Amino acid sequence: MVLTRVSGNEKLFRVDLATGTRTQLTFGTHDEASAQYLDGDTLVFSSTAVDPNETVDPEVAKNGTIYNLWTLNLKTNALLRFTDAVGGNLSPVVLQGGAAGARVAFVSYYKGDYSVHVLDRKEPLGKPATTEDFGSPGPIVDFQAPLTHTLLADNQKKKGKFEKLYLEGRPPVNVGLTSGGDFLGGTAVAFTDVLGDQQLTLFATSVSQYRSFSGSYINLERRFQYSLQGFSQTQFFFGQLEGVFYDPSFSGIIDRDFAVATTTTRGATAFGIWPFNRYRRVELSSGVVHFSERFEDPSLQEYSQGYQQQQFGRQLLNNGTMVPFSLAFIQETTVFREFGPLAGNTVRLSYEIAPRIGSTLTRQTVDLDARKYFRLGASGVLALRARGFKSWGDNPGFTYFGGNSELRGYDYLQFAGQNAFFANAELRLPLIDAMATPIGVLGGIRATLFAGIGGASFSGTPFTFSSSADSVERPVTGVNADLSPVLGAPVLVSGRRLVDGRGSYGVGLTTLALGFPAHFDWTWRTLLNRQWEDVVFAQAGGSAAFRRVKFSFWIGYDF
Repeated sequence: MVLTRVSGNEKLFRVDLATGTRTQLTFGTHDEASAQYLDGDTLVFSSTAVDPNETVDPEVAKNGTIYNLWTLNLKTNALLRFTDAVGGNLSPVVLQGGAAGARVAFVSYYKGDYSVHVLDRKEPLGKPATTEDFGSPGPIVDFQAPLTHTLLADNQKKKGKFEKLYLEGRPPVNVGLTSGGDFLGGTAVAFTDVLGDQQLTLFATSVSQYRSFSGSYINLERRFQYSLQGFSQTQFFFGQLEGVFYDPSFSGIIDRDFAVATTTTRGATAFGIWPFNRYRRVELSSGVVHFSERFEDPSLQEYSQGYQQQQFGRQLLNNGTMVPFSLAFIQETTVFREFGPLAGNTVRLSYEIAPRIGSTLTRQTVDLDARKYFRLGASGVLALRARGFKSWGDNPGFTYFGGNSELRGYDYLQFAGQNAFFANAELRLPLIDAMATPIGVLGGIRATLFAGIGGASFSGTPFTFSSSADSVERPVTGVNADLSPVLGAPVLVSGRRLVDGRGSYGVGLTTLALGFPAHFDWTWRTLLNRQWEDVVFAQAGGSAAFRRVKFSFWIGYDF
């Protein structure tokens, strides 16, 4: 049994395999599809035919494209219709068991969703018909388009590079809330031409009161794509790192809000993109960028500069101009659903070098971010992520992370360093399915079981990620009036523990509110050793205060 297009419509034909003779079985100006044998004499198939015994308006009949289930008796040419859907019924499959061909499974389309149904083939709908009611065999006429066009040479012209630019869709509005309580938001406006190979994009975002803007031009005419971008970006982090930005004796009086620092970058870059295939590409880029890194408080900024110069012989917070050249390999096979990643992987490996040109800043940086998603069942996910960052040279850069989904349970952007690493494993399971509504995706609850580990350091500062050597430690229980530490009784610490590294584990719930994921996390922070936790966190309230569950709420997408 085959389908052949006859005068613009798909019709069923029977083929004699011995002789190759083809016999037309269905007729008319409608389409058939997906035929299967119910038994040796009967076919079941999908068809857009309407009942020939009913009067149908010609315009309705001409535009009818709704598939329903029919049967055809090959001996009597009798046609019976078994469904009358408004969306469409497709791909019938005969189920085994019971009377031959009594039950048929099929795919039904209704209101934007596909679902599987089973038909107990008992009574047909309407009156029986025959194939003769729809026509009879005749010559196969080649399809003739109802409308033809004639190209006039005088009217032919080459499209201009930016001809007929238009707004590409409704600009998105993104909002969020970090686990540190800072609001963020952003939008992008994109213009493209009629072929989609010339794009102009304007992007704006804000986290807390710090804003970033960029404008770019992208050329997608050929396989080698390129882009030009100008930007002004301000990001904040927390420089609450004693022994790095200030003397450890000030740790009791320099709190998190006092240690807010910013990184502002302004400049222009050019990108070249060469795709190997739809999933993998390399990116080359270069540009001129001006850096300005500083504490928001002027007095802390002045003191920190002197301390950094004294301790390291240079400034850790960079100010100046850099001319970077970078090469990045990117692989992206991730499949997304409304709640985030579902399957696939994302990998980005980049190398950047900024050579000395006159008085410019110089550095080298390697950055790897790898993510892997394993689909479990319909929408469960095991998500794994690892990121490593290293920068070196006369003016090395640094990264910062923490909070949200990067390392749950810790303060937002708590970790900063020229050498940084963190890894996460998260099991995300659906509890209640989400609902699509006219105002967005509502409801739905997903549970998350997570664990993470990581750490960051600056070159030239002591850093031990973990250790198993026995040691006698004295916890810091307070600060004297002269800012000297108050030490507690000596404690013997033994066994494997995180020294400067940090870890956490816990559970969370995620729900979609107007399309934005809202996360509720209950986290246990850990150093993998109870004795060591008692020492390290004694000043913060002792082991009991540290080990109790920390609750976090944030809005944004998972990694």
